Amino acid sequence: PLGLGAAAVHALAGAGSDDEVQEDAVEYSRTVLSWTLHYAGALLSFAGAAHWGMQLAEFGVPRRSDYMPLYYLSRFSAPVVFVFFGWVASVLSTAEPREAALWLLTGYTGLLVFDFLACAFHLTPVWWFRWRAGFCLSAFGALLLLLL
Repeated sequence: PLGLGAAAVHALAGAGSDDEVQEDAVEYSRTVLSWTLHYAGALLSFAGAAHWGMQLAEFGVPRRSDYMPLYYLSRFSAPVVFVFFGWVASVLSTAEPREAALWLLTGYTGLLVFDFLACAFHLTPVWWFRWRAGFCLSAFGALLLLLL
């Protein structure tokens, strides 16, 4: 759906030949652009919050060590960053859509790095990073299409 929304923005902007039809198409395109950025922000927020769920279920908790406070801090506080990035992009989606897309690209990059580190430290299942890499790369593609 995110890729379809990104493609629809460009398809609607170029539709129509009459000036009035062109003006309506541009307005629909801006509405679809805003919805697509809201959706991408919500996806980023929910993707980051999956780490909260895994921590609350105590999935992948390492053995007890002197570094447990650092582990708990990173596992509970890092997803807040992705929720924040999604929220900022959602707020900026109507006023500054290019800026919103850049915030989302930064957020998805951070999510990909965080998921890689979680997989490297064996805090997530083996298949987790492959699935999340595909998810993040498809979001990158859709957001880059929006930036065209």
